[in-house]
Amino acid sequence: MSPVDVPDGLSLDYRLDGGITVVTVTGEIDVSKSASFRAGLLRVITDEIDRGLVVNLSSVSFIDSTGVGVLVGIWHRARASQRCLALAAPSRQARGILEATGLTKVLPVYDTQAQAVQVCQEAAAH
Repeated sequence: MSPVDVPDGLSLDYRLDGGITVVTVTGEIDVSKSASFRAGLLRVITDEIDRGLVVNLSSVSFIDSTGVGVLVGIWHRARASQRCLALAAPSRQARGILEATGLTKVLPVYDTQAQAVQVCQEAAAH
């Protein structure tokens, strides 16, 4: 898959890692970019050959409640289609928002991309 640049500086870079799609998000995720962010992640969840999705948030400089809402919605879609979704390496700002909203207790968040990919690979094997 090729990178997708969303207007105003948000970038989604797609790659496969051991059968798991990794989307590296770069930039700010706010209300003006949330629809494009959602569409970019949905294209992975609706892909029939996809076995799991890791969203790498290490280069996210800002995320607001609409961006968090997108992640929750994608998590629900992934669960409904019995796919793994994991968040990887959130930046300090992203982790702070995820913790403040209590989502770290619900969404699987890993310190490294490798950990998140491994968990999704194991889930896909079962």
